[in-house]
Amino acid sequence: MAMDELLQILYGTHPKSVRLYPEAEKTINFLREKKSVSREELASFLGIDISTSNGKKHFYTLISPMFNKILVSERSGKTVLYHLSYDMFRVYIDGIRRKVKYYLTNNTEDTEEEKK
Repeated sequence: MAMDELLQILYGTHPKSVRLYPEAEKTINFLREKKSVSREELASFLGIDISTSNGKKHFYTLISPMFNKILVSERSGKTVLYHLSYDMFRVYIDGIRRKVKYYLTNNTEDTEEEKK
């Protein structure tokens, strides 16, 4: 259940986006298991040839919704490594909470708890 909710947050619920769910789930599980993975290793695991323009487009269509939400990329020379970050997800969710607070509450001042 939690994976479905995470995928909805990342990709939305449009039918074209929902088609990415199985590959996205496979990607998240692979990254969780391996901790840190090179772009080439991840593409190979997914069976995507990133040397072709269509393969590269599909790879980034699959990966880009995860950036700035749960996925961190680090460059070391020509090598790009990806890893999951719970801290990044927490910051993303906290940002949503702060933005939505204006619409859901009458008091727009920060509480002591939220200032921490």
